[in-house]
This record gives sequence, C-alpha cells and structure tokens, in this order.
Amino acid sequence: MENNVDNVVALADVCEVLQGKNVDKKKTNDRGEGLPIVVGASDLIQGRFVPKRWCSEKLNYPVFSEEGDIIISVVGTLGKIGINTDGPAILSKHVCALRPKSGVSRQYLMAVVSRLLLDAIPDTTDEVVLGFQSKLDVDVLKTIRFTLPELLVQEWLVSRLTSIATMILACKGKKEDFLSRDGIISVIEQERKEQRAYMRKLSEKLSEIAGMLENLPQDSETLQMIADYRGMYSRLLKIQ
Repeated sequence: MENNVDNVVALADVCEVLQGKNVDKKKTNDRGEGLPIVVGASDLIQGRFVPKRWCSEKLNYPVFSEEGDIIISVVGTLGKIGINTDGPAILSKHVCALRPKSGVSRQYLMAVVSRLLLDAIPDTTDEVVLGFQSKLDVDVLKTIRFTLPELLVQEWLVSRLTSIATMILACKGKKEDFLSRDGIISVIEQERKEQRAYMRKLSEKLSEIAGMLENLPQDSETLQMIADYRGMYSRLLKIQ
C-alpha cells in the first residue's frame, strides 16, 4: 500500500471482477441438486445471496463465485448488492462478483461501490421502454475510482458509517429485537423502506413545485436548487 493518504485506485486494481455467463435454464433445477446459481437481482435478498436454482449438469467454462464474494446485479435491476454466504456458486451473465484482494475491507468496498455505482448505472432510455433490458457495463464498473486508505482507516470509516445505523437501532429498535438476527434485520429493513418512501415523496413534491414555477417569473437560482435536489433523490432511489 502506498503512503499517499489519498491512495486513489480503480476497482479492478483492488479486487477481481468476475462476470458470469448465460446458463441454459433447461440445465437448471429448483430441487437443490448440484451447485447453486446466482441467476440475478431476485437472488439477492436483504444483502445476501439466497439461491433458487441449481445446476448438476456440465457447463462450458462456467464462472464461479466463492463464499465472501460481493455480488452485483448488472442486467435488469441494476446495482443490487449482496454477499455470497452460501459457498461455491455459478454466476449467470446477469451478475458479476467482486473478490477483494488482501488489504481491502469487504465492508468498506461495499460502502464505496454502493455510492459510486450510481454514476455507472445508465439513465433510463427509450430502449428500456421498447423491451430491452437495462445493462451495467462491467468494463465501466472496473474503472470506478476511489480512495483506498490503509486497512485500519478503512475499518474506522466503516465503523463511523455503522454508528449511523446504530443510532437508528437505538431509536427504533426494541430490546427484544437484539436477541435475534431476524429482529435486527427487520428493524433495519423497515427503516430502509421508510427512507426510500420519504425520498420518493420529496422527489415528487419537488417535481410539482418545479411545474408550478414554470408559469412564474424565472428564478434561476431556485430552479437550479430544485434540479440539484431532484437529481440527488433520483440517484439515491437507484440504490437497491
């Protein structure tokens, strides 16, 4: 690791970026036979890989995910992230896996990538309306740049982010919620849903205000402020 405090790296410098291949559905099953397959975003539930399809037949040069890989959906629903806690799995072309190298905190990488993914996700186009699926270019993903301080600093930064979630748990969680994994997950997921609903409502209100201002004397500063906030909420709502 360099001594430069702002050690700026590309994603491909600090982890392996593995994209899967198409898997013939006829070779898969839902009986748990063979290796699990990461089919797509629907397999990433509450931040972890939950398999629904398996494959016990021979495939041509499949791409495998390992336990601990960060999985990202790159087709259809873009940028949904989860951890592979299931063990060896086959990657479909709808997902890619990030495998952090030594000296890289998995939690720090997830936090950074969750934000920077927003700039790599293409805007909605007419192609989507016409029935083509949205795609996230994995080559673009590999070039995402961010600072990678030394490991202890990465872990400290993650601890500060975690403190925000701790405040939410302290405010909204009950004592009994901390007695089970599902209890803590439930509190966090409920808060996440409420925050998304709040941001969506704010975005809609800002759109209404912008519409009302169209017929009034133009205040460029106010319009720019509204546009900036609408853009911010639009990006935040892309986080899956």
